[in-house]
Amino acid sequence: MNRTTQPLWQIKREMCDIGHNIWLRGYCAGNEGNHSVRISDDRVLCTPTGLSKGFLTPDDICVGDMDGKQVEPNPKGRKRTSEVLVHLAIYKTRPDIKAVIHSHPPHATAFAIANIPLPEGIHPEAEVFLGKVRTARYATPSTQALPDSLTPLIGPETNTILMGNHGSVSFSTSLTDAYYKLEILDAYCRLLILTRNIG
Repeated sequence: MNRTTQPLWQIKREMCDIGHNIWLRGYCAGNEGNHSVRISDDRVLCTPTGLSKGFLTPDDICVGDMDGKQVEPNPKGRKRTSEVLVHLAIYKTRPDIKAVIHSHPPHATAFAIANIPLPEGIHPEAEVFLGKVRTARYATPSTQALPDSLTPLIGPETNTILMGNHGSVSFSTSLTDAYYKLEILDAYCRLLILTRNIG
């Protein structure tokens, strides 16, 4: 993979903007969630741990390698997300993927908590943009068990996974498209819940 031609400051700015959108939509409360962008064979930009995604600045973004190590000092002393292993597992399994978003969209997370698989053949937009949404078994956050629970579910037709009792992870060839998948996922799950309520 060649290094991205987009300037790093621009990618960091986009990561902050996407984080703000995630926060505004209520997909992550407090300091929940994380997202990343792969910028070269061995470098990944990722959000810091312990900070709201709604108030990120470019100086908050951390730089890591494909082993999960933070390889450059952060201007504000931030540490990379504790969930970086999830992101790296996706990048290693799908080399075409350039961006990953882990979030807690409430309607989708309700399905993950209830361990109810998302039905197929209901809503055309969900079918087209989300492909096959898999549900992973529960695994403890910030441990190797979490990426291990996701890896067997990552295939060419999958770009979104519900994480048992946890949230969701969406991935794509761009950060904006990964964010679109997150929005579509939660909108679809909300429609399913509304439809069930009206019978």
